[in-house]
Amino acid sequence: MASSSMTGVCADELQCIVCFELYEEPITLPCGHSFCKVCIEQHWESREEATVCDCPNCREVFPIKPKCQKNVALAKLVEQMKLVPGVNEEKMKLMSVVNVEERRCTNHGKPIQLYCKGDESFMCVMCMVGQHKNHEVVPVEIVHDQLKGVLAAKCPELSKSKQHLESQLHQLKRQVEQTQDSGKGTVDRMEEKRLALYQYVDKSVDLMKSSVIKRQNEKICLLQKQMDKVKEQLNSLQETNSTLKAALQDLETISFLQGYKDVIKRLESVSHFQSLKMAQPTVLDFSKEEKNLGSFIELHENFLKNMKPVELQMSELDQSSLRSLYGRSPSLDPNSAHRRIKISRDLRMATRTETDNQYPEHPDRFDRCVQVLSSDCFSSGRHYWEVDVRSSSLWGIGICLNSMRRKGGGNECELGENPESWCLQKYENEYYTVHNNQGTHLSVPGNPERFGFLLDCEEGEFTCFRDSRVLHVFRGNFLDPVKPVIGVYGDGESVRFCSF
Repeated sequence: MASSSMTGVCADELQCIVCFELYEEPITLPCGHSFCKVCIEQHWESREEATVCDCPNCREVFPIKPKCQKNVALAKLVEQMKLVPGVNEEKMKLMSVVNVEERRCTNHGKPIQLYCKGDESFMCVMCMVGQHKNHEVVPVEIVHDQLKGVLAAKCPELSKSKQHLESQLHQLKRQVEQTQDSGKGTVDRMEEKRLALYQYVDKSVDLMKSSVIKRQNEKICLLQKQMDKVKEQLNSLQETNSTLKAALQDLETISFLQGYKDVIKRLESVSHFQSLKMAQPTVLDFSKEEKNLGSFIELHENFLKNMKPVELQMSELDQSSLRSLYGRSPSLDPNSAHRRIKISRDLRMATRTETDNQYPEHPDRFDRCVQVLSSDCFSSGRHYWEVDVRSSSLWGIGICLNSMRRKGGGNECELGENPESWCLQKYENEYYTVHNNQGTHLSVPGNPERFGFLLDCEEGEFTCFRDSRVLHVFRGNFLDPVKPVIGVYGDGESVRFCSF
């Protein structure tokens, strides 16, 4: 142990028994024991009885809080000891031993041996008669083994998720290659026909190539986004796997327990990766462009004016692709909710209640129709969202112009019953599309748990999906602001906007 030749005092004689470091602003109690001023103050503040002041060393109780004056002589010795070579190294060695081998309770100065499951905290034997009385307390070694077993059980699940994501990434890479190959052959054949197109050849070929390359790039962009997402999830999974392995290899009990919660949170954050489903691979079909180009020679010169490039077809986009490209998770607007609709805390779920909720008056609130608007408003671009209907058998889901009325009865405010709203509706186990008080019956097999909706403002289309199958396409002027709408018509039932 390092010591000062001038004082003959060892470093451990100048250490506070509370923090195990050299004294900082040392004070001495009437019983003769010394502590850091901050340490003794924190010790007294932690006591159950705020008026009780005792000595952490000898446990002597002082009826009146002692005056904590600085022990000048002791402070001077500490300053001299800090100048002695090797003291800092000795201090670090001591701290290492204390932190790893024998961490101590800050209330009693005793070694930590127990773990309170109720408070999720470490404690010494003396703590059992205080605030942890009647709590479930176990030795740290036991809870260490138990929690380590919990983490070990996650290994197979994590490995399975990793393999699943790697398989998805491989499939996406193959689709990229197939898309590139399919487009290349078509472009080459178009170049061969250029010579037969005379004066219109340049315009026609450039137009057709642009159509092919545009669709090809759109599909590659989509696949690349999906690849990036899978790579991101795979990296997160690998990092979590490394963290898990490190935790399982951690032999030090307290360090393991302190990091356990973080490991569990990371495991929970990646637990949904394995549930991802890959859509059936689709290869772009360019036969239509080639056929159009081959027939162009026989057509009138006005053909070029009427020719319209073929866009990326909706049949080439499954719901997984729509989520990646245009996915939204709309939020419900509490100011629009009918008083019989309760909004969840995350603003995603609407539940029909039997009694009125205490909502304040608001000009946007529906007063007759049991409906609620989204706070999201769209007037341009493409937007896709999904709605979970498994907890409802009587509902209406759609969009409405922001100008649709909210007050009064009749058809003016009810979703689908006026010119300003479009909706998919379930009524008596049958499905209908409704707009301007005109309904169309739909054949929807089974009992779907969710439906998808794509709004294309520029094209003026509102498309309803079930498992990537197009159920219906509404057409209208959606350049004016429109909002998603939910109607819940059965007591106790719920409808939720899905999160992506």
